[in-house]
This record gives sequence, C-alpha cells and structure tokens, in this order.
Amino acid sequence: MIMLKESLKRMGNFPAEFFTTFRWREHLPSLLVVSAALLFLLVVWRVVYLVDVQGELPQLASVRGLWWHAFRNRGPVEWMQWVFLSLTLLYAAALSGVYWEKRDRGAQIFWGLIAFSFLLMLIEDTGDPRHLMAHYGYNYLGISKMKIEGVFYLFIAGPIIYGFLRFWKVPFSFPQTRLYLVTGGLMYALAASASVFRNQGDFYVNMGDRLSLLLVNGTIPGFFFMDFVLEETIELLAASLFFAGVLMYWRLMKKNREE
Repeated sequence: MIMLKESLKRMGNFPAEFFTTFRWREHLPSLLVVSAALLFLLVVWRVVYLVDVQGELPQLASVRGLWWHAFRNRGPVEWMQWVFLSLTLLYAAALSGVYWEKRDRGAQIFWGLIAFSFLLMLIEDTGDPRHLMAHYGYNYLGISKMKIEGVFYLFIAGPIIYGFLRFWKVPFSFPQTRLYLVTGGLMYALAASASVFRNQGDFYVNMGDRLSLLLVNGTIPGFFFMDFVLEETIELLAASLFFAGVLMYWRLMKKNREE
C-alpha cells in the first residue's frame, strides 16, 4: 500500500517534471507526430461536416454518408493509425535489440513487451479477429460478446500493462517521455473500455445520439457516431501520442549513448 501511494504521488509529479524539462527543439519531432494526427483528423472531420451536414461538395456525397467511408474499419482514419502502430512496433523492437546488446535485461523485456502488444494491436486493427471471435463464440457457444471482447482486449493489453507495472522505471526514466506515454495509454484504455461496454444498457446509442445531435445535427446515427467516428478519432490520437513518446525515448537514448 505504501509503495502504491508513493507510485501515485510520483505519477502526480509527471506533468510538472514534463513541463520543467520541456525544450521546443527537443520535443519538435514528437510534436510534429501529434500535430500530423490532429491536422489529419481536423481535415477529415471538416470535410465530413461539409458533405454530410451542410450538403456541400456533392461529388463526395454517398448514400451511406462520407462519415461511414472515412471512419469505418479499414478506412482512411484506420490507415493513419496503422502507420503509427507500425512505427511504434518497429521502434520498440529496435529499442529491445539495443538493450539486449547492452545486457540491460529489464529494458530489453519492457520494449519487447511493447513491441509484442503493438503487433497484436496491428493484427486486431487490420483483421478484426475480435469481432469474428465474438460472433462465433456467441452463436455457437452462447458466450456473451462482451465477455469475449473483454478477454480479447486483456490478451492484447496484458503484455503492455505488465511491462509498465513491472518495469515502470524504464519508460519513465526520461521526464520528457512521460506525458506522451501516459496520455496515449489512457486514451487507448478509454476507447477499449467504451467499446467493450458499448451495448450495455444501449450505452453507445444513448450517448451517441446526444453527441451526434450536438456536433453534427444528428446526421450520424448515435451508435455509429460512437463506434466509428469518436472511437477511431480517440484511437488515432492515442496511437500518435504513444508513438511520440517512444520516438522521444529513442532520441534521448541515442543522445545519452553519444555523450
């Protein structure tokens, strides 16, 4: 209990330590990563709003709505996610290799776990095995889809959660990486948790109807506003933030080695 309190207290200092050590030139590559994701999302949201809500740009109009094509599974927003997932996977694998050469077992295992989790995330995003497993598990075994998806997400997130709990000093050794990694991780947790409970008490329908009415005049059905538009937006931001943290770690590690 004492160790947990100390860990929470230390995490509470992360924002202050992050901004105390903040240097624009040092953070520029990571900020460009996050800015690219934000700019991409702003453009997609703006074009969707013009086409589906205001009825402009008729050449882009679709019976299903441009929003469906932009945010659907294996659509443009997910393509951008795949870029960041792949880059995180590659950089984490490279970091694991570097620490293997340095015989730093803790750091080697941590970054290996990160690489493995992001490989699983990339497989899930590109192939959607979660939905297939939930479909067959429910129809042939009578297992709740929510339970199957919850177990599936735990299987994907298990290595990365264990890595952060067991080797937390590795990713947080540099104050400059902390907010990127923590914020990205929390956003992924938010998206996954919401997705698992999306049908509980019509959660996605009720919440989505309100948000759709508020943001896009109700043009997008509530469930799909949550399951497609909002969920994919959060996941893309999470992917960019997490990669920004890994990139920052890589650059600081190389700088320390050269010195």
